[in-house]
Amino acid sequence: MLLYIKIQMRNRLREFLIASLRHSRSEMEISMEILQIGFIGFGLIGGSIAKALRAYRPQCHMIATSRSLSPLYQAQKDGVLDEVTDCVNEQFSGCDIIFICTPVVTITKYFELLKPLIKSSCILTDVGSVKESIYTAAKNAGLENNFIGGHPMAGSEQSGYTSAHADLLCGAKYVITPSAHTSKEHLDAYVELVKDIKAVPIVMDPATHDYCAAAISHVPHLVSAALAKLVKDADTGDYKDYMHLLAAGGFKDTTRIAASSPEMWEQICAANPTAISQLLGEYINSLTAVKEHIDSGDSHYIYKLFEEAGIYRNTFFGPDRS
Repeated sequence: MLLYIKIQMRNRLREFLIASLRHSRSEMEISMEILQIGFIGFGLIGGSIAKALRAYRPQCHMIATSRSLSPLYQAQKDGVLDEVTDCVNEQFSGCDIIFICTPVVTITKYFELLKPLIKSSCILTDVGSVKESIYTAAKNAGLENNFIGGHPMAGSEQSGYTSAHADLLCGAKYVITPSAHTSKEHLDAYVELVKDIKAVPIVMDPATHDYCAAAISHVPHLVSAALAKLVKDADTGDYKDYMHLLAAGGFKDTTRIAASSPEMWEQICAANPTAISQLLGEYINSLTAVKEHIDSGDSHYIYKLFEEAGIYRNTFFGPDRS
């Protein structure tokens, strides 16, 4: 009972702050205030965004729904969420922005549910790692004026709200993918929100994002998984058990991301097939060239390969001194 009273008092205070902020603008009036925020799905990323918003925009009023309600009630108890609901309903109608934090394959189904509920000024966004197919779905649903794709480039080996924390996105790149129909007012408001949670906004078009994500994330995950499976298939006959006996840091580092969620990567590859296939083809060609030079005894080619690759890699992370 005491917890309920505290939550109600906190909600009333935030409602008062929201009303005050909406009616007490300065002469330098900002174009759009994001004060009411919704979440559909509330795991590691959604929970971390919400915790960051509560830390850096404490006046925000936040509502969430998810398949599992227990993390939402915990977030409400923690003071992160103001409202919890078991489905997408009219409680989302007052939101200035709604984050759809569900798997890629399920994001688009929420467009039809939200379309009759949201106000015309509401920003719809997602946190998925593929952008063009989701934008196309938003366009087909008649929501291209509302939808702005988002991809926070952060994560953890843990999952779920219990692993979420306000600093997960601190310093992380946060890709924002507007379309030709995105208003400057919406884009500016979204960029400012990302800055407020201490992430680094990077604005690009959806197709550019998907090609770059395929190169630096999607294909490397597939390569890592394929390498782990290659060793598994070779771990037999005369070589049985020697793979486990000899594997060390190099194999561990190279195959770490092979342990990622099979369900998630099935969905990502299905959503971004063109860019992934193109880059995989180029990678296969490069491996074919490596094999041909090894077969011909051209060891200097291998020297040059590692030299060029090492120089380029160091432009990302600097020399590895481990």
